[in-house]
Amino acid sequence: MRPTIAQLEAFYWIARLGSVKEAARHLNLAQPTVSLRLQDLEDQFQRQLFERGGRRLALTSFGEAMMPRTAALLHELTGIRTMAEGTAVAGVLRVGLSETFAQVCLPHCLRRLAEDYPAAELDITIGTSAALEQDVLDRALDLAFVINPVGDPKLAVIQLGIQDVTWAAAPGLVASSPVTPAILENVPIITNPHPSPMYRQIIDWFREDGIEPARLRRCTSVTVATELVCNGLGASLLPVKLIERDLEAGRLVQLKAMRAAAPSRLYCIYRFADQNRLVEGVVGVFRKVIVESNFLKA
Repeated sequence: MRPTIAQLEAFYWIARLGSVKEAARHLNLAQPTVSLRLQDLEDQFQRQLFERGGRRLALTSFGEAMMPRTAALLHELTGIRTMAEGTAVAGVLRVGLSETFAQVCLPHCLRRLAEDYPAAELDITIGTSAALEQDVLDRALDLAFVINPVGDPKLAVIQLGIQDVTWAAAPGLVASSPVTPAILENVPIITNPHPSPMYRQIIDWFREDGIEPARLRRCTSVTVATELVCNGLGASLLPVKLIERDLEAGRLVQLKAMRAAAPSRLYCIYRFADQNRLVEGVVGVFRKVIVESNFLKA
């Protein structure tokens, strides 16, 4: 039994991209060629590597066990190739970012990445932390920077620091300060939907006092939620870095709270099986930018 590099590449990219079509596109091959390589590999092992059915191909338990070893082998091969070509870090990485992180840090990250690793390219997805974490688990993303992930044994979860948040509202919306859950109970509260970290933080803050907010308004975009708050349509628990200009311009006021909400901790996450020099290089660049921009609370 001697699997070829071509067969293993077909298996790896189908698993990572979720379909034969996407793997063929990435490898610049015809779909039947990729399908045949996968079939030949499964015939050699006499085991199925994927569960057939559904929009995305899901790995069998044997396929899951194969993935880390295949990834390690292909990463070593890539290392040999890039060493011969004189390129340390190269390729395309699919990166997910929470909206606040993207708004504040992404331009600096892209400029720094172009300087340090000009052969590296990013495909960027912006979303809620809960959705991005699931995308990493589903191999729709290679790497994500998220707030308060649930965590999974398949994931490397690296804490980067605390993203400062504050209760905020348009001037005049909330008369009392400092605020408590009782004071905000009947104020419209704008939040990301369940199960986002923002939703959990807000609901837990109220429930610690045995209170359920009476008027929740859900919005998937933190940026749009901020605009709604600026227009006096509710209060929200917002990242300080995201609303600094609105606070300075007087569009928003910071509401001091008698009791702080649970902290927003920023993490980078990726599957252990997908760790490689490209992932490490991009994480290193992003961490430098985070420090240089004072994005996280000291």
